[in-house]
Amino acid sequence: MITEVKNDYTDDQNYTHIDVWEDDNEEGKTIAIICRDTNKVFFIDNMLRNNPDVKEAINEVLKSNV
Repeated sequence: MITEVKNDYTDDQNYTHIDVWEDDNEEGKTIAIICRDTNKVFFIDNMLRNNPDVKEAINEVLKSNV
């Protein structure tokens, strides 16, 4: 179960990371990366591809990039 999803880190190469936390006591992990130049989404963990919170975080990034 995901407790938190963040999309607030964009690296020097203009990739925004979608990070999730499954437990408040554990480290988060990147499950997808969005290229801000092309709007392509690269999933690292396909198991969370259809999670509503992950979809929302991705859509926020894509909408802000227009």
